[in-house]
Parts: sequence; C-alpha cells; structure tokens
Amino acid sequence: MPVENTKPHNLPAMIVWPIIIVLTAAGVLGGFAGYNQAMVDDGGTPLPAWAGPLAALGFGAVALAVYARRYRSAWQSLPPRRRHYWLALGLCATIGGIVGGWLVADQPIDRGFAEMLASGTLSPGFAVGASLLWIGGLAVGMVLYHRAIDDHEERAWLWACVAGWYAFIFPAPAWWALHRAGMAPPVDAMLLFLLSLIANAIVWMWLKFR
Repeated sequence: MPVENTKPHNLPAMIVWPIIIVLTAAGVLGGFAGYNQAMVDDGGTPLPAWAGPLAALGFGAVALAVYARRYRSAWQSLPPRRRHYWLALGLCATIGGIVGGWLVADQPIDRGFAEMLASGTLSPGFAVGASLLWIGGLAVGMVLYHRAIDDHEERAWLWACVAGWYAFIFPAPAWWALHRAGMAPPVDAMLLFLLSLIANAIVWMWLKFR
C-alpha cells in the first residue's frame, strides 16, 4: 500500500487543537470534582453531580463547533484514507474521554481518585454503558484504522500487538501460580491489560517514528 504524502500545511494545528479541547474539557470536569471534594471536606454543600459533566460537555461542544467551522475545508482537502486514519484515532480518543468523564461523574463525591481506580464499585448503568462503548467503539475504530494505514504502520502495529501479547502471557501464568501458592495477591486482569497496553504503545511508537 503506497504512502500518501499529501498534507495540508496546517495539519499540526488540525491535530493539536482537538487534543487541547479534550484536555481542557477534562480539566473542567476535574475542577468541578475538586471543588465538590473541597466543599465536602469543609462541610459545605457541593454542586449537583451532573454540573461538572454538563459544563465539560458544553465547553467541548462549543469548542468543537468552532474547530469544525475553522478547519472543515482543510479536512476535506485530505485524501480519503488520511481522513479515515484521523477519524479512527479521533473516535477512539472521544470514546476514552466519554468513558473517563462518565467514570468520574459516576463516583460518590467523597471517594478519592486512588480508591476509584483500585477498589471503588461501579454502577450497573456505567458498567453496561462503558462496556458497550468500549467494544463497539473499538470495533468501528479498528476497521477504520486498518483501512487507512500504510505498509510501514501496519508492520509497526503487528509487532506492537505481538509485544503486547508477550507482555500478557509472560506474567499471567506466573502470577496465577504464585497466587495459588499463597505467595502473591489475586491476579489483577486490569493491571495485566495496562502492562500489555504500555508494551504495545512503546513498540508501536518506536517502529512508527524511528
């Protein structure tokens, strides 16, 4: 598959601005969560739980509307395969932002960040919704991604997937055996997933950008 080199001059800005918008929206959400936590600690009345997500979504919607108006013609000038590529990455990033914001909003006000990640319970609505978003979004994003990448990135992705697989199969059986012998805590599937994901990302970036 040939590599397409046609790029608009403002491609970096087209990529960076959505990232800034998402991070700022996450900051708005975190600011509301921090304010509510401070109010609880001081014995005050926190804002409604929906206030933070609503403010973050409102900011994101307005900012993305301005972005779309500014860069619509630039996106249309990209070759279709390049549009599919950035659409796939943008879709996955958007789903990650939605799930992360929903997770924060789903937690009780007095639950800390570490407890939320380690042992905090999840509501059935969030668990079902986040699972559907993850599976459906990943399926659609991967189809778009694999239709858009060139031979160089395909090779990088295949080796990255192998590295991620090795990062899982090496520690998982050893951890399981040590736990059965009472020498280690129970196997944490999410920790193994994160280890696999980190290995995947490192190898992918090394082979793609070196």
